[in-house]
Amino acid sequence: MDNNILNLEQAIDFLGVSEKTLIKLLREEHVPARKIGREWRFNKQALINWIASGDSMDYINQNERYIVSEDISGESTALFDKIDEMLKTVKEHGYKIKSILKQLDKDIEVPDNSTLRISYKQQREVERLEFKVFWDLRENSRFESNKK
Repeated sequence: MDNNILNLEQAIDFLGVSEKTLIKLLREEHVPARKIGREWRFNKQALINWIASGDSMDYINQNERYIVSEDISGESTALFDKIDEMLKTVKEHGYKIKSILKQLDKDIEVPDNSTLRISYKQQREVERLEFKVFWDLRENSRFESNKK
């Protein structure tokens, strides 16, 4: 094989990343690559150019700069009961989110014109059932980014 053309394993070695990381990049980024049959092929110079053209600021999702979340583990029946309990709490408090996420800096009210998305995903080694309620960002609800 031409030294300038790499297969997946060679690209992993060349970039110094794990297979999992490179596969994630292939799914989520615009990595210069070509799939031929079932095999990925990479051009060394294209990979160098791709890395050189990157800007770390491109990887900060400006729409997700402020995040407060809580993970609760348990049996599925208990988790669904917890979801029910939390929804009742939010409703009782005028659809204010701080009633269930106390660590919020200020309270945010879920507006009437919102969207519910229910999705099931298989991603890597995890299956997910997600319930998301979302709406357009309102100027009066903007937070400063989380500080690490």
